[in-house]
Amino acid sequence: MEVLDKIKQMCDGIEYSRDVPEEAKKLAKENNIIIIVGGSDDLMYCYGAECYLTEYIEHPYGWDGDTLQGIEDDELEFEASQLGLMIWWCGEILDAGLKKEGYSVDESGAFSYSVKKGIDFREFKVLENDHVYCTGIIIQLPDNFQPANKQ
Repeated sequence: MEVLDKIKQMCDGIEYSRDVPEEAKKLAKENNIIIIVGGSDDLMYCYGAECYLTEYIEHPYGWDGDTLQGIEDDELEFEASQLGLMIWWCGEILDAGLKKEGYSVDESGAFSYSVKKGIDFREFKVLENDHVYCTGIIIQLPDNFQPANKQ
């Protein structure tokens, strides 16, 4: 089984706590993978591969969704732009006027994430009281990914 699929299997259906299983974090770190989950009303939590995203773990910008471009956090913007990482709030990024057609909060939760075409990823569900809280994402960092904190 591919590492992304193993991590998905470990994370899919976890109960909301802004955290993921330790074994999933370990596998992600060893394989240059990032795991992202949502928390509160505007936070994303990042675990795994050594980079700025995971060094600071908690990042804002989730409220109303965000393209993560033109933000105050230059390091986050630098890494997010390499991945095309965007945060979706209820299927929308309001400031950018973007909307995911057919998005269902019941099926995908309030938060979800996307990356640009060509980036290998898997999605998983985070539950709260048997309802989908958010859809997390597991991202295989590309070979040419440059961590902002290693420059």
